[in-house]
Amino acid sequence: METITRKEIEQTCLETIAKEMGLKSGDLNEGMNLRDDLDIVSLDAMNIIMALEDEFKVEADIETVLEMQQVSDIVDHLAERMHV
Repeated sequence: METITRKEIEQTCLETIAKEMGLKSGDLNEGMNLRDDLDIVSLDAMNIIMALEDEFKVEADIETVLEMQQVSDIVDHLAERMHV
């Protein structure tokens, strides 16, 4: 089984958010606020999380995800779920 790093999780999260929101991944960083900086609402968050679950073959805690404020919160949550 291939080992994944937190940096790889971060990059995939940024790429997925960019794709789902119609943005360029190079314009994003993990310190961005999901709502204030990226205009992500609950439905967007659900689509992003479902895409990330498919990508990483892991199940995220939806309640926790909906409370997240920053991109880094998603990265941290996925890293924890993947034991990274």
